[in-house]
Amino acid sequence: MLFELAKVLHGEVGASRAAVDAGFCDHDRQIGQTGVTVHPKVYIACGISGQIQHIAGMQDSDIIISINNDPDAPINKIADYVINGTVEEVVPKLIKYYKQNSK
Repeated sequence: MLFELAKVLHGEVGASRAAVDAGFCDHDRQIGQTGVTVHPKVYIACGISGQIQHIAGMQDSDIIISINNDPDAPINKIADYVINGTVEEVVPKLIKYYKQNSK
């Protein structure tokens, strides 16, 4: 789902260390102290708790959008926008919306 969203938005998928350790993404996509630092115009944090190690790699993004089912997740404190919900319910809606409204 995240790769499809990235394609629709002309973006890239990054990952937390936990996602890399779980085998969801390759290490070269890891963002944070033990990964890479990114500075995108828009950073969409999908299910990211917001551990300081990850935040160190993305905190300078222009706009941070958090999609998280935990309203108290630390990432929400630095996010410009917070969408409260699960990634599984929110991301398909974003994909559908952008596909319908992109030129």
